[in-house]
Amino acid sequence: MYMFLPLRVQAHQNGMVLYGLYALLIGYLIFRSTFLPRVLGVLMVFAGVGYLTFLWLPLADYVDPYNLAPGALAGLCLALLLLLSGVNAQRWNEQASAATDL
Repeated sequence: MYMFLPLRVQAHQNGMVLYGLYALLIGYLIFRSTFLPRVLGVLMVFAGVGYLTFLWLPLADYVDPYNLAPGALAGLCLALLLLLSGVNAQRWNEQASAATDL
């Protein structure tokens, strides 16, 4: 059983790096979007950069509580925004029809 403990740590680090790449991409898409606030996209990009510190473990250990704080803030803001405001269906349909007319 002790043999698998270091593998668990490596798997956790790999998961954090992959989630960092996801957060970077989502942040870019939110920033380019017209439906969500651009500030949320910037927060997601900062979250992705924070999670990407796990590429180099000494750096991640050095900035430990501060590299995960933007991710928690951005995730909470995104969840609350989507739960409370939803999507404006009329605006969505207008932009969808404008995109199909091109």
